[in-house]
Parts: sequence; C-alpha cells; structure tokens
Amino acid sequence: MAPKKPTVIADLTLVVCTYGRTKQLSELIDSIKHQSILPKEIIIVDQNSPGFLDSLIEDCAENLTIVHENVKFTGASKARNYGASMATGELIAFPDDDCTYRNDTIENVMRRFEQRTRLGILIAGKDETLNTINKDKNLTKNAVKEIRTVLDLFKAKAETSNIFARKKDLRRLDYIFDENIGPGERTKWASNEETDLLVRLLRSNTLIAKDEKIRIVHHSNQGSLKKTLQYGMGRYELIRRNNLGIHIYFINLLQPI
Repeated sequence: MAPKKPTVIADLTLVVCTYGRTKQLSELIDSIKHQSILPKEIIIVDQNSPGFLDSLIEDCAENLTIVHENVKFTGASKARNYGASMATGELIAFPDDDCTYRNDTIENVMRRFEQRTRLGILIAGKDETLNTINKDKNLTKNAVKEIRTVLDLFKAKAETSNIFARKKDLRRLDYIFDENIGPGERTKWASNEETDLLVRLLRSNTLIAKDEKIRIVHHSNQGSLKKTLQYGMGRYELIRRNNLGIHIYFINLLQPI
C-alpha cells in the first residue's frame, strides 16, 4: 500500500547525486516518501549512462516530486552544485544515495529552522543502522550545540548527508562545494568537501548548530585501505588550503576527531 500523502509539504529541496547504485537509492527514496512531512522536491543528479535509473525512478516516485537530471560529467561536488543551482526550496540538503531518513527527520529539521530563524546550517546526528537507538540521557538537555570555532566544527563530525542549509546563506558564498574535492574520478582529494564548505560558512559568520536528536542513517565504512588513505589526505588538504593552523594538524595526527 502506498504511504498516505502528508498534507504539509516542507520548503526543502533534496539534492541527490548518484552513480552505480540502485538498491541503496531505492531505499533512500522509500524512506523519504514515508516522511511525516514530504520535501518540496528531490533533484536526482544521475551520473550513470542514460536510462540506467529510469525504471527505478518511475517505480519509486509515487507521491514525490522528482526532478531527474542525467548528466555527462562525474564528481559528487560538481553534481551537488549543479543540483543546488536548480533548487526551488528555501532549504537545501544533500543526502548521499546510500543513506536513509528516519520517518520524522524532515519534520524535526523544519521545526528546528522555524524555532531558530537566524540558523543558517543544521547538522544532524548519525546512526549506523535503522535499528540503532541512541540512549544518551543528556540528549534532551544538550541536543543542540552551536558551532563557534573550527575545533567545534571538527568535533561535530559533519558529513554531507547530515547538512541542512538555508539557500540564502549558501548563495552568499562564491561557490558551494569545491569541485576539486570530494568523491569522483577527476578529483585528487576524495573527502572533506563538506568540512571545507562549513569552514567557509563559519568564517562568513553563518550560524551553524548540530542537533543530535535529528538522526540520519548512514554507515561509516570507507572500504579499502586506499580509500581510507584518500580520505585522510583529504583532511590534511582541507587544513592546508584553509590555513587552519599547526594545532589542527597535530590534533588530527595524534587523535583523529
């Protein structure tokens, strides 16, 4: 039975770049259409060969507004920038094609932005699986923490999938994601494109907060040793290009945050 369509539509665009995945993408879309509040639109930036996702999207769409853009270029950061340029929602998020939302994720995100009108960026918490239950008794009292320094930002352990942004704050930047950073065959640095974005937003005095009570389900497995090394090198390239200082180098060297 198809999920009952919520009467409220969030002013939120979800930009999903995808390559080579069908099962995971289907699970993401299914989790979105079971939300208590639906997004305004989902922009799927499809980097596969033409037709690869056509039947999947047709089968999954149901009560969702899906904009399917098949592109000829590769690279996650370029794809997300492309999708964001088309977004009509006042809020934008960038879920990975292998993450899922809990049923109340969008509703809780919208509530938090309504409560904090100055909030530019909201970072959600993360679960490894849908069955994970966070038992931290301090969440009710201390769930929302403002990000005031670069060190706070590193401690927040943000991932692209967990970032919800006001479009007006993103548009104040020269660009959203650096297209030379992030997953993609033409990018040397395979990670930390989201941290680079957040550092630039923090330096532009955008209000950033993390809310551990809002949860995204996304595994942390980086796969091969080569990929792990690429992720680590991406972190050090982030530190170098943003002139974050020797103390941040040492913190990452001695105890990865």
